Amino acid sequence: MKILFIILLSLILIVLAYFVYLGFKSHSGSANGLVNKKLTPCPNKPNCVCSEFPNKKLPNINGIKYTKLNLKKIEKAITMTGGKITTIKENYIAATYTSSLFRYVDDFEIRIDAEAKLIHLRSASRVGHSDMGVNQKRIEAFKKALAKL
Repeated sequence: MKILFIILLSLILIVLAYFVYLGFKSHSGSANGLVNKKLTPCPNKPNCVCSEFPNKKLPNINGIKYTKLNLKKIEKAITMTGGKITTIKENYIAATYTSSLFRYVDDFEIRIDAEAKLIHLRSASRVGHSDMGVNQKRIEAFKKALAKL
């Protein structure tokens, strides 16, 4: 019984150490940025959502239509939902979100399509395979915060 307890405890510690390692690893890197003036498509893993390139295997999200663009409101909605803005350009905003438990860093990107009057959104985890729906929830929280402003 004592050996079983030690083995179980060891396995739990190994799993926790792995999650802590992923948390540290997620602090390196940055948002992908624009490629050919568009957001980067999501990899074929369920830890990313992108309105610009829908993927049948991933949750579908829509961009945000607008009539009058207000960058200050977009910036405020990002900070209201816990994001830290890292890049602001004419038609692109990048931010990071950090989880509270293992301090995972996720990238959040916005591309403003002035021609179509559409705000494209992308939220992706830097590490791991699945995000358990966190990025989709982040996009929805951002949309709600922006709508309230």
